[in-house]
Amino acid sequence: MPTPRRHRSSLSRSVQTKLSQAIIAGEFEPGARISEPLLSARLGVSRAPIREALVELHLRGLVEFDPTGHTRIPTLDARDIEEIHAVRLMIDPVAARLAAGQATAETFAALEANIAATRTAETIAEMSRLDTEFHDQIVRASGNRRLVLCWNVLRDQIGLWLAQMHLRHESATRHTRQRTAAAHRRLLDVIRSGDAEKAAREARRHVAKWVRLMPGG
Repeated sequence: MPTPRRHRSSLSRSVQTKLSQAIIAGEFEPGARISEPLLSARLGVSRAPIREALVELHLRGLVEFDPTGHTRIPTLDARDIEEIHAVRLMIDPVAARLAAGQATAETFAALEANIAATRTAETIAEMSRLDTEFHDQIVRASGNRRLVLCWNVLRDQIGLWLAQMHLRHESATRHTRQRTAAAHRRLLDVIRSGDAEKAAREARRHVAKWVRLMPGG
């Protein structure tokens, strides 16, 4: 039988998962205040696991505590996004270069399935989740454990960044799914070719194109 502490820890992890998915999916407006009582009622849990989950989400960059002690959804400004973008320019090309030399047939099959799902995603939020997963798979295929650790630190913020960028792109073009799938197809084909340097260049080009959609860009 689970101990009370273990049960609360399990609840906290469940709350973290549900809240992180909701935040990245855009269910909370940037800058919106998070009410613990409302979350408690919405999720059907006490406020203790809510507080624990919010502390962890703060460490992951998905919520912030304002000077009054309230919890809010972060508003990614130009500096935040530029910093995330700069880190991606360091991680993604290295991951693609390494994956070109050792990605498995299983990885390629997963990436193919991801691209197919991206084309038919029902919502931009779902497409953004698939986009993050696509790059997650490439990083893991690199086989570099420390690169994976670096990616994991920023994965949630990258997901939030992608969701905001996709919304801006969709409002301007209405072709975000098709263009994302096509860009991922180009990157996958280069990685599959085994040309490590070409894969690194394509990954850099893929990330750099989002500069145009940054605030003030």
